[in-house]
Formats: sequence, C-alpha cells, structure tokens
Amino acid sequence: MSTTRETVAQIWSDVLATPVDEESDFFLLGGHSLLATQMVARLEGALGVRVSMREVLDYAEFAEFADLVEQRLAVAG
Repeated sequence: MSTTRETVAQIWSDVLATPVDEESDFFLLGGHSLLATQMVARLEGALGVRVSMREVLDYAEFAEFADLVEQRLAVAG
C-alpha cells in the first residue's frame, strides 16, 4: 500500500471509527454527509487534495476513492 493510500485509509478509519480495506464502502461502514465532510476536510489538510462531496458519493469504495486521490496528486505533480 502506498503512503497516500495509507494516509487515506487512516483518515477513513479515524472518521468511521473502524478499520478499512480496499473493498470498504464509506457509506456501508456508517459514513454519512457530516462524516464525509470531516473526511474531505482532513484529506485536504493532510494531502492538499480537494475532493467534492459528489465525488465521495461517486467513489464510495475505498479502492476507487484512493485511486482518485492518487490521480489528483499525480496531476498536481
């Protein structure tokens, strides 16, 4: 697991108060709009990556979401 994925996994785990894996679904683990807002803010603070709430809905599975974050970081250089 890359450092970025580990950071995203830690944020998800902290916000959801449960361990996550590549197949975890944010909303099936109890995530809701307030927790999603907290997760997005923590992600931006930790990695400097902005993710919209729409993208949280569209990429609710951890692997897809982490891929999105890694792509954003790669583009940002």
